[in-house]
Order: sequence, then C-alpha cells, then structure tokens
Amino acid sequence: MIKKLKRKFILISMLSVLLVLVVTFSAINISNYVSVENDAKAAVSEVIRQGTDDTPPGEGPGGDPSGVVEIRDVHYFVVSFNEDGSINAYNTRHMFMFSEDVCKDLATKVYNNELTGGKYDTLRFNKVIKEDGLTYVGFVDIKEKLESANKFLLISSLIALGALAAFSGLVILGSNIAFKSTEEAYKNQKRFITNASHELKTPLTIISADLDLIEMDHGKNEWSESIRDQLTRLNEMTNQLVTLSKLEEEDKKRFPFEDFSINEVCNNAIDSFAPSFKKEGIKFSSNITGNITVFGNKRLIEELIYIFLDNSLKYTGGDMKSSYFVVSKNSKDKIEFRFSNTIDKNEEVDEKQIMDRFYRSPSTKKQGSGVGLSIAKEIIRLHKGTIKIDKNITSLTFIITF
Repeated sequence: MIKKLKRKFILISMLSVLLVLVVTFSAINISNYVSVENDAKAAVSEVIRQGTDDTPPGEGPGGDPSGVVEIRDVHYFVVSFNEDGSINAYNTRHMFMFSEDVCKDLATKVYNNELTGGKYDTLRFNKVIKEDGLTYVGFVDIKEKLESANKFLLISSLIALGALAAFSGLVILGSNIAFKSTEEAYKNQKRFITNASHELKTPLTIISADLDLIEMDHGKNEWSESIRDQLTRLNEMTNQLVTLSKLEEEDKKRFPFEDFSINEVCNNAIDSFAPSFKKEGIKFSSNITGNITVFGNKRLIEELIYIFLDNSLKYTGGDMKSSYFVVSKNSKDKIEFRFSNTIDKNEEVDEKQIMDRFYRSPSTKKQGSGVGLSIAKEIIRLHKGTIKIDKNITSLTFIITF
C-alpha cells in the first residue's frame, strides 16, 4: 500500500509540474509568435505608408523621422494599382526571395482578392487605398523571425524536458526520504498484526479448551455460550486481519492466478448459505448465466463471494426480507457479480465508507468486526476489478466487475 501511495505522490507531483511547465512555456511561445505577427503587421503598414518610393526606412518624406516602425533589414515589396486594376508603380528592390514578376503576380492576386487572409507562406501582406486614390499592396517576409521563433520553441521545449527530468529525479529521491518513516511504520504495523494474531491463537485455544472442560463438568449455560460466541468472533477477526495484511502486501506469489470455472465456486457458496437464509426467513434467489471462466485466485474469489453472501445474510431487513445473487458476462466480456438485499428504512449506510476497515453502520445492532468488506475491497483491487454501490430506501446493491 505504501508503494501505491508513493507512486500516486510521484505521479501527482509530476503531473502538477508538467502542467505548470506546459502552461508557462506555451504562454511564452504563444506570446513570442503573437509578437512576431504583430511586428509583421506593423511592418506591412509601414511599407504601405512609405509607398513605392525608396524613402529611408523609418523616415517620412524629406527625411523627417515620422515612421511608425523601423523596417531596416526587412525584406519587402510594395505595388500600387490604378482604379482600373493596372499597376501604377512598384518597388521590389528589397525582396530577394521572389523575382519581380512573382512579386507583381502576388500583389495582383491580393488586389483581385484571389489571395486573402494576410498570410502567404512566410509572407505577410495587406491592401490599403490611400488618399492619392491608388491601392497599395505591401508584402513583408518574416522567414527569419519565424525560424527564430521556432528555434526558441525547440530550445524552450528541451529546457522544459530537462527540467521535468531533473524534477522527476528529485521527486523520486524526496519521496524515498519522505516515505521512509511511513513505510517503516507500516511494516511495523503489519508485523504487529501478524505477530499479535499468532500470539492470540495460543490463549484463545487454551480458553476454548478450558471452556470445554467447564461445560463437561457443569454443563452448558448462557454464560458459556456467550464466551464461545466471543471466542469464535475473536478467531474470525484474527484470521481476517492476517488475510487483510497479506492482501495489502500486493504479493501475487501468495495468491497465484489461474483460469477456473466460477460456476462451481458460486454453486458451492449458494448451497452453503441457502439453509441460513431460509432459517432467517429471507427469500433468497440466485442466477448464473452460462458457463463462466474467471482468471484469478480461486480461493480469494471464493472468499469474496462468501463475504458478500454473509453480509446479505446479516443485514437483510425490511418488511419483505429478500436477497439475490447474480453472476453474468456482458457484451464486453466483463464478468459482473451482483449482490442485493432489502434493508430497513431506517438503516444508515454510508456508501463512501462502507468498504473501509472497521466501518460499522451507526444504526446496526448486528455483531461484526467491520473487516470483511475491507478484505473484499482488497480482493477486488488485486484482481483489477471495480465495485459500485447502489443504495435506496429499501435496498442495497453491490456490483462488482472484473
């Protein structure tokens, strides 16, 4: 269990860091690309403002510095069109990527709305009608800036991956240190449960033998019966705690898996409990659809079925006491166990805690250790199964899927 908690801690930490890195570096790179595009739009506006004359970059007519954007070292071209669509003038001296004819052709397509959207490969363009009545089409090449942005994206991604790898190592190292004391305490707890269980068996055996001698000499009475009931309960609880401790070790070598028929296991359990249900006045029914094979530990699956049938036997209530047990296989080859029983209207059951260790319903007067369903929970987890609990005013249903 500690290993599982450690894995969850590492996973949550790594996902948190990954989320922060993704958000941070995405924001940086998106901002970078937005800046490149905004600079390109400003450069196109400046190119169109200057027109087809070779005015010094960043200066208005007459050398007056009224330019909006510095476009020195920018590759661009601009073409002006008359109202009839013919080319009035052009300036392609600052474009080395395309020939003069290609520049004119691209500008004509923009003028005729054959090329729209403001983007063409690494070029950014715009079309503006100025006060002189001419339509100006300006293009700016931002290939170098896009390559720089892409290079920054690659470098930042490598840095992010490196940071993630470094943090992974630190988290793993830190988790080993942080969980060391917890892991040791958990091992001591399991060791105590196992040792205490073994130590309890000897006095319980002696008490049981002494009780047999007392009953032989003085006969059975209500006090001796009460003592025997408590001895049985203590033995059951001791065995359950040992089983639970072994299940939490996640050592599958203790519980080898194999293919086996669930029908035989279920039928044996049903035959064992049927007389008890009848004795308690509970209407019990069961159904196993077809021949179903399960891959798992036969003894644990058998224990699982016994736990839920015993739970139904103890806690079935209501005016019309009834319980049913169904095993089926759905269309996705999932095997489903369904245990259901009626309950008293005033029965208090917390679906979120009912599978927790030592949980007891506040309203129940039945004897029990509160460990059985915890064992069932560990068996389901060991077999990679799921459990769903449905409760309403009159019934309680456990649906287990493997």
